[in-house]
Amino acid sequence: MTRIAEIFGSSIVAVGDFNPAIFSPVWLERNGLLGAQDAEAARQGPSFITSHQVSVFETEWFAVQVLENQFSLTSKGALSPALMDLAVGILTLVRHTPITAIGLNFMGHFKLASEAEYHKVGDVLAPKIIWNELYPDEEISAGLGILTVRIQNAPRGTTPKSGDEKRISLQSSGRVKFGIFLSYNNHREIHVDENDNQTSAECAAEIVTREWQSSWDDAARVFDGLISKTLADT
Repeated sequence: MTRIAEIFGSSIVAVGDFNPAIFSPVWLERNGLLGAQDAEAARQGPSFITSHQVSVFETEWFAVQVLENQFSLTSKGALSPALMDLAVGILTLVRHTPITAIGLNFMGHFKLASEAEYHKVGDVLAPKIIWNELYPDEEISAGLGILTVRIQNAPRGTTPKSGDEKRISLQSSGRVKFGIFLSYNNHREIHVDENDNQTSAECAAEIVTREWQSSWDDAARVFDGLISKTLADT
């Protein structure tokens, strides 16, 4: 049985050297990436800030935060490829901005059928017997806080060829009763050859175009598989 997230979203995060002051709803509208209605809503929103240090604004379907060293685009509401298209459009506009890494992130809150299922996920992934043995003379309640697993494309004991990796994290959901929050990060480092005509921002845009949908699919597969395997005996 494929498990459907109660809440599911995505963010696209780039690390680099940004000029927050240029990022604004007007700028996106002027360049054809945002409609007039969305641009006006973003300008009138309570979170709207545009300065040399930080720019923040949001519409009904996305939120933007730009710092001097980071750009973040986050979905709101139902997730769709429009988020990918917007990220690619923005990265293309700032094609000369130095970017060192891009992250494709997906996250979901999953409701479990009972409190017993909720505890079993944590018990399978982080067995409590170890902690009970460490505190044999005390009555304790040990529980999983946050678990993060790194996936690198290299056998154990060998040096990865790059800093590219996936990180899957699990913790208790703060929004769904008897729920868990799962997050998936496909981290890609950007390396551009000096003799290549492609800029680092263009390379980042290419990665988003090529890998956003496959990362979404992989995140959904991993989330479903992780829950199914931990509850296999339930």
